[in-house]
Formats: sequence, C-alpha cells, structure tokens
Amino acid sequence: MVSSLYIHIPFCLRKCPYCDFFSIPYENGMEREMERRYVNALKSELILRKDNIVTLRTIYIGGGTPSVFEAGSIARLLEFINNNFGIENGAEITMEVNPSSADDEKLRAIRQAGVNRISVGVQSLNDEELISLGRIHNAAEAVRALEIIKKYFWNFSVDLIYGLEGQTVGGWVRTVRRALSFAPPHVSAYELTPEADTPFGRRVMSGEAVLPEEDAIAAMYCSAAEQFGGAGLCHYEISNFARAGFLCRHNENYWRRGLYAGIGAGAHSHLRILYSGQGYSLRSSNAADLMQYLTNIEHNTLPVGETTIIDGCEGLKEDIFLGLRTAEGVSVERLREGGIDVAGLQGLVENGLAEIDETRLKLTRRGFLVSNRIISSIMDKIDAQRGHSPKSV
Repeated sequence: MVSSLYIHIPFCLRKCPYCDFFSIPYENGMEREMERRYVNALKSELILRKDNIVTLRTIYIGGGTPSVFEAGSIARLLEFINNNFGIENGAEITMEVNPSSADDEKLRAIRQAGVNRISVGVQSLNDEELISLGRIHNAAEAVRALEIIKKYFWNFSVDLIYGLEGQTVGGWVRTVRRALSFAPPHVSAYELTPEADTPFGRRVMSGEAVLPEEDAIAAMYCSAAEQFGGAGLCHYEISNFARAGFLCRHNENYWRRGLYAGIGAGAHSHLRILYSGQGYSLRSSNAADLMQYLTNIEHNTLPVGETTIIDGCEGLKEDIFLGLRTAEGVSVERLREGGIDVAGLQGLVENGLAEIDETRLKLTRRGFLVSNRIISSIMDKIDAQRGHSPKSV
C-alpha cells in the first residue's frame, strides 16, 4: 500500500525544446473540455488503483505545466482524493507552476484548494538564457511570480538550470544571488542535459548549440552550492538544497526507494507485488500517449506502458544508486551485500570524492560532480559479481 501519490498533468502552453518528459501543448479551443475530460480520467484511475492507496502523506502534481489548469479543477481533484482515500493532516501537497501562468488570483485559489507547497520553474533570471531555453516567460515575470508565491505559500521551491548555452559563471552567480533574495526555503539546481530526442539535443549534437566547458560547469555547481550554504540551505541531494524542515518529503520517498502510485498519462509507479509466490517491488509506467490513456481509462482499463519487476539484486543496486545521490549516502553493509570491497574504495577518499566511516559511504561535493562515473563503476562491479538483470513482464 502506498501513501505517496504523483499526478501527471501533461499539458503545456508550449513545449520547451530541451524537455524530454511526456508533455503536449494544449489544442487551441479545446483546452477546458480536455481539462474536464482529463480530470475525470484521473479520478477514474484512482478508483482503479484503490487497492494500492491508503491515507496520503504526500501528493505531487507535476507535468507538463499543471498551472495551466483552472484552480477549480485542482480543488475538485484534491477533494475527490480526500473523500475516497483521505489526506493526512499536515500532508505535503506540492504543485509545479510556470511563472507565465502564476497570477495572483490563481495562486490564491490553488492555496485555498489545499496545495501547500509550490515548485516554480524559474530556470534562469537572465532574459537571453530564457530565450535560448525556449521558455515563454522572461525574468521580470519570474520575479513577479516569486513575489506572488511568497504572499500565499511559506513552503516553496525555486527550480534553476545551469550549464546553458552562452551562460557564464558570473551570469549564473547573479541568477543564484537574485533567486536567494526571495529567501526560498528550497532550491533545485539542475545541470542542463541535452537529451538526444529533443530539438535542443539535436542542436547540440549538430554543433549548432555549444554548451559551457566542463570546468565552467563545475565552477557553476560549486559556486551555487556555496551560495546556498551561506543562505542556510543544506545540500541534501545532488541537485537539491533546503532549510531545515523544508526538505521535499515526496522526493525523499523516491530517493529512499519508497512506494508511490503515479496517475495520469506517462506517470510512473513503484508498488509492492507478489510474483511466483515471492514479494518484489514493481516499477511501472502508464502509456505516454494522451488518447491511449483516456481511451483505456474510459473503458475501465489501466493504461499500462512498461512494467519491470525489481528483484533483490536490482533493489540493492537501486539502494546504492539513489543513496549515493543524497547527503546520507549508502550503508557499507549494502555495498558489501553487492560484493563491493569497501577497502577498495579508499581511492575515492584519497581523491576527496567520498567519505567512508564504519557504517556509511557518502560522496563529497567534488564526488557529486563526478557521481555518474563513480556510481557506474560500482554498478559494473556488482553486475560482474552477480550478473542479474531486471525482469520485464
């Protein structure tokens, strides 16, 4: 049974050229009718999944751009969830918003609907960088959105992206400093990753778009971490920083391999199942196709996309992979279960990339910079020891 729920709203005013999440622009003239139909489908999917869901501790409404929906649709959906499953007192209810759709009236209504945490996609506070990202808001609109958010929400997160085309270390430092002037209790800072199947990724592959050098990106990461630390935000995951008491509880559940249900087109779930008489965790996704999703749900059928059973070895690898992304690190015991000679990892310590004591291995800030390389090396060693692969069904 799960007490965390992810709700995917795939609609956008315009799809950003670097985004590889399942999202689609609204069709002109069909917005509100599609919104009504989609919300009804979400309610129906919840009923189809009722045996997996208990009173909810966290709800995360992501996208796409959920704030393109009317606040009344969000209110009706949360009311339905509370009436049918229950929402715990003090539950964390997060909603992503775009600065271009974050006006005073909507944010006030969203707060009244029960949302108590906002994640705002600022990305940059430099107009030229926002244009290169294909964002539809400018820096002034982002600033205005932050001012309104602070009126109604004491718990909010600012999303920023670094390593942008044409970005300098100085320009990034100015964006971070300006964002911190709003005293956000949480900041997510992500390095831009050019995904191959996106318009931006193709521009990078062709050489049309040139990203900053590796040393400049490392300097951006370290300077931001220092500024966030100076503002009282602890570095609790590779890309996430928060004041005490403001860590994202929903995402912490992900990083600790907790169970959760995902509803909506393209949403992912992590559930517990019995398979061949044994208990496993199951990672599954809904079909990333709007019309297929709606048709299946309207015929009382779950729109299953990919499904993977996670056995003991794969679960162990997930524990290590996810743990090393966090400040808590991973237990030495789990590493040894994977056949890892912990003494053989002392080179990471000597190079300032990790800290190891009797119980845990934790990456340092320098280690976070090359975490993909470190984690890949450990995964390769586990695979060589055990030779397991996940079961697809």
